[in-house]
Amino acid sequence: MIHTDRIGHVVIKVRDLERSRKFYTEVMGLDVMMELSQPKICFFASNRRDHHELGCMEVGKDAAGTQARQIGLMHIAFRLTDEEQLRSAYKVLKENNVPINFTVDHIITKSIYFSDPDGHQLEVYCDNPPEYIAVAKGNKYTGMEKLDFAPEEPGIVEAFSKSMT
Repeated sequence: MIHTDRIGHVVIKVRDLERSRKFYTEVMGLDVMMELSQPKICFFASNRRDHHELGCMEVGKDAAGTQARQIGLMHIAFRLTDEEQLRSAYKVLKENNVPINFTVDHIITKSIYFSDPDGHQLEVYCDNPPEYIAVAKGNKYTGMEKLDFAPEEPGIVEAFSKSMT
């Protein structure tokens, strides 16, 4: 059995590397750690703590997009330190006209799901404090309520009902 320390990084395929660089630096706040011209790829990290956490490799403007009911990556999650940062992230997403797919209070975490310019689903989340989790009834991973600070956004039930039709 392999005993991994943690997931080190993810590399995704994108149509336009410049557009992705702009999104991941200006909206997501990641730092460019290195860029290669062949293959055309850019490596990003948060807080410059690793050589990279995310890589984006350009595959061309005509590349097919993701499909809702195909095998593949569901989403990439970015952890924030607390709910204040999550609320701030929501404001940044709205200011940059990033459509919100849905929000959810999972009980264990509070999350906002959205897509990058190529349709890769992303999540920003914060862990809920232990005292918040302790008072929740039932399974601590199955909360389905929308976030209270984003009531106009779809919830998880609405989003998944829509994607299955």
